[in-house]
Amino acid sequence: PEVTRTDGGAVAPAGGSPGNVYLLSYGFNQDCSCFVAGTTAGFRVYTAWPVCEVHRRENSAAFQNRSVVLIAMLFKTNIFAMVTVSDDDPSSGGANKVQIWNDQTGKFAGELRSRNEVKGVCLRRDIIAMVCEYAIYVYTLDKLRIIQHLTTNANSRGLCVLASASDPWILCCPGQSTGAVRVQVGQDDRATHVFEAHQTPLAALALNASGSLVATASEKGTVMKVFQRADGQLLYRLRRSARPASISCLAFRHDDQFLAAASSSSTVHIFKLDPATARQRGDERGDERGDGSPSAGASPAMGPAQDPV
Repeated sequence: PEVTRTDGGAVAPAGGSPGNVYLLSYGFNQDCSCFVAGTTAGFRVYTAWPVCEVHRRENSAAFQNRSVVLIAMLFKTNIFAMVTVSDDDPSSGGANKVQIWNDQTGKFAGELRSRNEVKGVCLRRDIIAMVCEYAIYVYTLDKLRIIQHLTTNANSRGLCVLASASDPWILCCPGQSTGAVRVQVGQDDRATHVFEAHQTPLAALALNASGSLVATASEKGTVMKVFQRADGQLLYRLRRSARPASISCLAFRHDDQFLAAASSSSTVHIFKLDPATARQRGDERGDERGDGSPSAGASPAMGPAQDPV
């Protein structure tokens, strides 16, 4: 069942007066048709176009005195994966587990526990991944049975992405060395590989829906790269600016013709991924340079805005 609005189009809050409610986390669903916001009182669901709140679950009994610090939703269904913590006792262990919420029944349907704090969570119709700082645990979504344990480098950002439409499932995450990307293709380790993307730690990752392209950014934040997922071949080297910035998000357009990058600067950069400029050799992997000059084979940004002074 899909998340829908109440009669008349108005969104009915679940519970009493919310008081002051603050945003703690957010994320798009797998086809970017909706996004969900975790708050200090529960969560809210919005459509992406037009931007409109369509559902709210706050201040109900299940979320009484609890904040949703991480959340992900499964397409347009009533299934949500979240990390909640107690407002009265933040150290009570809530940050060490992922809970599966079924909004149709208004109950938690299951949970995944970890000895360490959960840094991220992502899911698709067949699997769910729980991300900790040095490990990622992959479970089947129906039975919550663990099927993979992946060791990573320090991953305080909780980086982990899934291809929403691939078969089998494809997961990308930091490798065990600095700046490396691990590509996990289902449970078949023969199809799994690791490639070096940057010389500095990763700050952002993105996979397109089919799982054929991987986009990366490092903590330096001046250059984004797009790789061929199957073999780690570098296709595009995209310069955002000569000034370092913290990259908060990378996203492919649904047709894979554009890549957007959001950062700590006040601009969003959109790059055209033109196959005519894609590199043909996988050995040209120069990393970020400080001179601001364009790289051969790089795809230019569309109308790049200057960084604010």
